[in-house]
Amino acid sequence: MNTPLVSAVVTTHNRLELLPRALDSVAVQSYPNMELLVVDDGSQPEARSIVESYNNILTTTYIRNEQPQGAARARNRGIEEASGTFIAGLDDDDAWDKHRIEHLVKAHNDEYAFVTSDVRMIDNQKDSVWHKKKIICLEDLLFSNYVGNQGLIKRERLLEVGGFDDSLKAAQDYDLWIRLCDAYGKVRNVQKPLQNIHLDHEGERITVTSSFEGYLHFYKKHKHRFNYAQRKYQLFAIRKAQAKLIGFKEVLQWVPFRRYPKEIKWLLFDQ
Repeated sequence: MNTPLVSAVVTTHNRLELLPRALDSVAVQSYPNMELLVVDDGSQPEARSIVESYNNILTTTYIRNEQPQGAARARNRGIEEASGTFIAGLDDDDAWDKHRIEHLVKAHNDEYAFVTSDVRMIDNQKDSVWHKKKIICLEDLLFSNYVGNQGLIKRERLLEVGGFDDSLKAAQDYDLWIRLCDAYGKVRNVQKPLQNIHLDHEGERITVTSSFEGYLHFYKKHKHRFNYAQRKYQLFAIRKAQAKLIGFKEVLQWVPFRRYPKEIKWLLFDQ
């Protein structure tokens, strides 16, 4: 089996009680050739002792920003200091299935920009699986972030496109997926829930900003890419971020047909 080095890059900020769950999920991976880099974005107290306790399990590097610089800069620093052929990102409040990296490396092919997977959403002991398309193309991404927040990506490709855009205040991952897809082609999705996204906590996030202001910045950056239907749906997302009152009329006016079920469900139960 070809086993290129995979660098697990975990960014953390003031969530020391959650961090061990994420690091445990890296430590138990079935894939045999991994290193762990943890970028501590100014946590108080610092996370060094937690991270260094994994030194006897796998190669571990602790990187610290004395002053918080935000998620995008923290992720970029981890990417820059990594040694792996591949980068696999993980947020400090989430966790991997123990076979995640093995499945993603096996599925990787250079004809795709990168590889991701289905995810399990966990909220107050209730699980639901986000089933994604097997192949996600640029046209899909220009409507919505069908990838989510993480993937397995060649380090050289991340560096070539400039990594995460730290001028954006929100949607930095979404922005990166669009640029990678534009440069290298479609995204391949392994249709198994190989990552757990935990929504059942109130821990502090690395990036705290107005979702409306941040998403508007993202929209302006990529506005030239959107066709008419994509632009309407992006503007609908901005209205949601503004917490504007939305009814069935707005859904029918702004939302593409294939997204009706999702947005009507949101309208009825989540707004």
